Amino acid sequence: MIPLRPTFGRTTLKLIAVLTMLCDHIAFIFINMLEHEALYRGMRIVGRISFPIFCFVLVQGFLSTKDIKKYIFRLSIFALLSEIPFDLAFYKTPFAPGQQNVLFTMLIGLFVLAGIQKYEENLLWEGIILAAGCALAYALKTDYSYFGVVLIFTFYVLRHNKKSQMFWAILLSAAYGGIELYAAFALPFCYWFDPQKKEIQLPRYFFYAFYPLHLLILWGIWKYR
Repeated sequence: MIPLRPTFGRTTLKLIAVLTMLCDHIAFIFINMLEHEALYRGMRIVGRISFPIFCFVLVQGFLSTKDIKKYIFRLSIFALLSEIPFDLAFYKTPFAPGQQNVLFTMLIGLFVLAGIQKYEENLLWEGIILAAGCALAYALKTDYSYFGVVLIFTFYVLRHNKKSQMFWAILLSAAYGGIELYAAFALPFCYWFDPQKKEIQLPRYFFYAFYPLHLLILWGIWKYR
């Protein structure tokens, strides 16, 4: 008998991503690395699973959306709404220009995908658009910076070859270095993604709202504990 492989729908992937992200943020905000090094590092390693899944799901959303302008608009609104909670949670101030939240990285990635789709098969323009997206992410100091933009680009251009997707995603994580090496643990979930899998649908804006709300709640707990 041929063993059945696991499959994951989009909702399941998003839930895995938000839960591992929550684990990462709890460790960063509440756990003293010097006093509890093993726990801190373990939770941060688990957290590496979230970002590649978010990038992968973003690409799936781009491929399935009927209105890219509305998709960009929604992500733009929540990126702006998330900035103060992000700064409060990680920098303990409502305004920290040194880094912007990860939704801006994903928004730039979405613009890159839209541009590449427009100039499909034109390698020169694709390269220019990708380079511009990477430069913008670097200049704005977005979370994950150009690495995030390149990862989104990779998931998109290799969308017809899952093995190549996973291979290049692993190489990118290795090249980025540090704890991001553990981002490779996210890739089996992406590899076994099944867009046809039937799942319970959560409210439309649940995953958009989760990001700023969980940061605000974690900051509030830290502030008033």
